[in-house]
Amino acid sequence: KEPEPFKYDREHVIMLSDWTDEEPVQLMKTLKKQSDYYNNNQRTVGDFINDVGEKGWSETTRDRWMWAKMRMDPTDLADVSGATYTYLMNGQAPNMNWTGLFKPGERIRLRLINGSAMTYFDVRIPGLKMTVVASDGQHVKPVTVDELRIAVAETFDVIVEPAEGAYTLFAQSMDRTGYARGTLASRPGLHAVVPPLDPRPLLSMDD
Repeated sequence: KEPEPFKYDREHVIMLSDWTDEEPVQLMKTLKKQSDYYNNNQRTVGDFINDVGEKGWSETTRDRWMWAKMRMDPTDLADVSGATYTYLMNGQAPNMNWTGLFKPGERIRLRLINGSAMTYFDVRIPGLKMTVVASDGQHVKPVTVDELRIAVAETFDVIVEPAEGAYTLFAQSMDRTGYARGTLASRPGLHAVVPPLDPRPLLSMDD
């Protein structure tokens, strides 16, 4: 077996998943009856008024008409959302704060796995750059990023080099209805600030 083309001192597996207490069969029945049932972020009359103020009446009504003709919504980013899902990191809810330890100066390999049923996650570690070294088990030319999106059943391996202290592993759902979180810490009991969810994104006709 060929040696890996990168070095690291320690590794942690980071399994992301989604969980609902609803019966799966009932959840699917609900979606078949109303596909946007779990979408609590739909646009409102207030959004329409704001768009008219920014874009004008003609452009705003044309945009709404195009979406209506397709029976789609620009906020439809996920079939099932944080309205019923709890997002987990290594099986632990955000308030349980899964923690991975390290020694300052170590190169840490994080094996990111999206084991969720439906959720895409945007993953970042505030205060740390991530160097992607593998994707779906295949080595890649290293690329350094601040954030990455991981799809269902996708994997990424990243290298981070934390200093003393604590860093939040923050994985927010693509529709911004919740997040999984954990901590990388140089000693037990440390916590880092959990960032707020980013603003709700909107799809465009290009999407």
